[in-house]
Amino acid sequence: MSVSISELAKGFYKIVNGEGELGEVLSDDFQFGIMPGFPFGGNQDGLEASKAFFEKLGPLFESFEVHAQEFLPIDDTHLVVKGFYRAEIAKSGEKIDFETAHFWTSNGTKMTHYKHYCDTGILSRALGHEVLQ
Repeated sequence: MSVSISELAKGFYKIVNGEGELGEVLSDDFQFGIMPGFPFGGNQDGLEASKAFFEKLGPLFESFEVHAQEFLPIDDTHLVVKGFYRAEIAKSGEKIDFETAHFWTSNGTKMTHYKHYCDTGILSRALGHEVLQ
């Protein structure tokens, strides 16, 4: 059964914000493109690597939320989402918001590719410019 790419993306954001498991919306061969300059940035190859990314990222934050605001479908299998991240840094307690844009690809049943863009400078400053790879 086919699922709209917007619904899959909405499912991902719910999961990242604490409701569900990544395998519900991401394919086993999911390609997760994280910006260089973002903690643990680079390409995560596969569902398990994507899960490991979130496990490494989690301890850096007291909280980290994705707020998707605008869904811009390109076609049935491609989508751009504009929104922002809201985070509280674990070490300092500093709270930050910074904009993001996400580029998604779907195979009709699960997400297969993701690439995000954001102002990594805001996050780097809040994390004390510690390089995390």
